[in-house]
Amino acid sequence: MSDSEHQPILRRDFIETALASVAAFASVTARQSSVHERDEVEPLEDPVAGPTPATSELVTRYGRLMKEKGLKRQARTGRVYPSSYGDVLYDWELYFDGIALLHFGLPQPSIDGLRMFLESQGDDGFICRRLIPDPAATRMGWGPFENEEHCKPFLCQLALLVSRVKGDASWLSPDDLKRLERYLDHWLKAQDRDGNGLSEWRSAPHSGADTQMQRVGTWRSSYCEGVDLNCFLQMECRAASELARARGAREMAAKFEREAQRKKDRVQILWDTADAFFYDRDCRTGHPIKVRSGAAFLTLWAGIATRGQANELVEKHLKNPREFATPLPVPSYARSESSYTQRYEPPAGADVVYALNSGHSNWCGGMWPHWNYLIIHGLRDYGFENEAGDLARKWLAAASNPAGLYEWYNAETGKGEGQNPFWAGSSVLGLIVPTELRENVDPSAVRPVNQPLELRRVQKALAIPVR
Repeated sequence: MSDSEHQPILRRDFIETALASVAAFASVTARQSSVHERDEVEPLEDPVAGPTPATSELVTRYGRLMKEKGLKRQARTGRVYPSSYGDVLYDWELYFDGIALLHFGLPQPSIDGLRMFLESQGDDGFICRRLIPDPAATRMGWGPFENEEHCKPFLCQLALLVSRVKGDASWLSPDDLKRLERYLDHWLKAQDRDGNGLSEWRSAPHSGADTQMQRVGTWRSSYCEGVDLNCFLQMECRAASELARARGAREMAAKFEREAQRKKDRVQILWDTADAFFYDRDCRTGHPIKVRSGAAFLTLWAGIATRGQANELVEKHLKNPREFATPLPVPSYARSESSYTQRYEPPAGADVVYALNSGHSNWCGGMWPHWNYLIIHGLRDYGFENEAGDLARKWLAAASNPAGLYEWYNAETGKGEGQNPFWAGSSVLGLIVPTELRENVDPSAVRPVNQPLELRRVQKALAIPVR
């Protein structure tokens, strides 16, 4: 979430890049000069050998920034947690930061951040989606609305990721496991108002896609049974089941295995056969919310789409220049949407507390690293290796901007937007994901704890210094 009140990080002037055409992107490995308006730039990816020293240098630089600038200390407990938004700890930011930091050999910030969330839990399982050291800030602007919004479903996936890297889940205490179960139960029960097996977002900001009001609604809307949310939850239930199984909690493991299958089955009702697209559902009316967003492609990452559905999503929509085939894909909204834009503006006369301010983080067409990372791995899972590689190379080109990393990107030009310099894991992964694909390493996959995640191959290919 991007807001000057909660993000005191200094910004530099945006530096224009020359990612102005599809052709410039398509030839990025051979024509890096087109990307950054420089006469000679070392290629970032060799078609045969893989990442070049230029990529390794960038990755090392941002790993150092994540350690030096992005790690914060909780005064009360001394715990160290990652954040690129001042001292605020946000839910899915912890997940993406955690993946990046594990590549740099640092599991403890993920463990500390996870426990900070779990220890803030209410009796009903609720965990606020962000923790902020200054209580006064929660009373300002939209702070009270954020207080009502449950932590996005990535905690179990993060815990599983750490467990696979460590080789076991013994670091999770019985209390940790119980808290994870209660938090996930809150999503499956309290956040499913009509009890149909599809949970609802409370608002667009709750989803992380802050400005997708047309799709998710403003604060306290609570009507959008999001494709994205229920994909996240299906994966979260699978992760919870694996953690429980590793800790010998057989009943919990069986329970969440059933819930994962139920989610997978229920998301199928969101498929529109005529449009060949997954739409969100309005729980008030039972009708689809006919807004084409990049969330539909998350069904590939979650393994929910059938092979036929996946083919239609890719051929009819992802490759369609009238929809998602922008110069820097994947845009958060299709070009065909009435709200599609590369700069968010609230409706005329709207209360900015509800509509958010001009220039706020643009999820109405901008390319956001969070979704792109998961979509790329989902495409690879379904055998769309060329498409996954194409997206990864284009993102790498944008992320290699000499001005530094950005919070999100203009899908039409590749220009960085939002905070800069930026060192959040979601953005840093743009430099790493092409190597993950090449080395067949997917940190976002849900696998049993006893199947170790071999990050060493990526670390070796990128020459990442790991202590």
